[in-house]
This record gives sequence, structure tokens and C-alpha cells, in this order.
Amino acid sequence: MQHPPITLRYFDARGRAQFLRYYFKVRKVSFTDERVPVGDEFVAWRALRDDRARTGPFQKLPVLHWGDRLMPETLMIAAFIHEASGDASSLSDEENLRHGMLTSSLCLDMMNPLGILLWAEIMYPGADIAAAAKRTLERLKAHCQAIEQSFVDWRWLDRARNRRIMIVDCLLWEELDVARTVFGPHWSLSAMPTLARFYDDFPARPTCEALLAERPCPITARPGEAEGIAKIQQLLG
Repeated sequence: MQHPPITLRYFDARGRAQFLRYYFKVRKVSFTDERVPVGDEFVAWRALRDDRARTGPFQKLPVLHWGDRLMPETLMIAAFIHEASGDASSLSDEENLRHGMLTSSLCLDMMNPLGILLWAEIMYPGADIAAAAKRTLERLKAHCQAIEQSFVDWRWLDRARNRRIMIVDCLLWEELDVARTVFGPHWSLSAMPTLARFYDDFPARPTCEALLAERPCPITARPGEAEGIAKIQQLLG
């Protein structure tokens, strides 16, 4: 696709931007993957935060620079790329609605709860992490069951085989992989065969996994995240 110079600015973490990195790699779109270091008590971020030309009107990340345009907010970035890439014009109105609904739901009902759980121990001292982990796992499983049924109703996999990989595909694979990483042996898609098939057979999976291996980074910028994940899995029994 034809485009101006692109820079994606986010923390050196997966968080709210990893699926965008996947998309650009899979679609062979040249971009600058600018990562803000997360160590040293966020010194780099504190130095950057007030620069609204780089952090946007709300002074947060991710931010997408598309030529001279500055685009903040994950859902807005995803919607903009979907349009600017020509993907929206290749789908019917109904298919675009489904892509938009799924993108919103994955961000609000999977990405956000997983991030909140990972930060809960630090953000909410004294919180019952065992109860939070159990409830988050239950919610995510129920949500994935709903996605499973919708995918069957929409014949999602059949339709996906006849189109190029799009932004929501990368987002779905990322959130399923993050859930697998956070919950470990307590996470399974065995009762959701359509989602399991999507996750296992996603054509871009080798590219996603290669990027994760090439640029290892935590899911969030939370200090001690690896230990936090181990604790979550232990508390889930």
C-alpha cells in the first residue's frame, strides 16, 4: 500500500501496540518501531510525557505518526489503519461492522482486563489477587465462548481464507496469546474449536512469533511482571 513515513511510538512492551507491529510486519509496511524504555522507574517516559507533539493531546501511548498526521488512542489508530490500508473498501458494510465490533470488544473485554490484572498487585495494594485472577479468567473464557459462537454464525474462518490478513486478525491472535501467557496451564481453547483453529493455523503466526523472539518484551510495563504472572498461575492452583 502507498503511504507516507510511519512511526509507531509505544513502550517497549506488547500492551496496546503489539498487534499493530504484527500488522505492519505481515503486510510488509515500512515503519519505525519507536519503543520507549520501561526500566529505571520510567525515566524515559517521564522525560517524554509532556511533549505533546510526540505523546498526543492526552499525553499517553500508543501514538501513530502517519506522515504529518498524529494519531493517538488504540481504537482510533486501528480504525484509521483499516481505512487507510484499503481493507475497509474490500469488505461489505456488514463485514466492516463485524470487524469494528470485534476490534472494540477485544480491546475492552480482553486487553484491558488482562492489563488490569497484571497491574493489580501494584496499583491496588492489599487486593485479593487470587479472586481477581479467578474472576478475570472466568470472564475471558465466557467472552471467548461468545466470540466462538459469533465466528460460527459469521463463518469467519471461511471468509478469512478469501481475504488478506487484517488488523483485527492480528489483534485477536495477540490477545489469545497474551491470555495463554498469563494463565498458562489454566487457559485452554479446547472447548472453542473455531478459536483454537484460528490461533493454531493463523497464517501470520510465524511472523508474530518471530517478532516476539526478535524483540522480547513484557506484556505490560509493570515492574516484576514475570514474577507476577508466576504468582497468578500459582494462585489459580
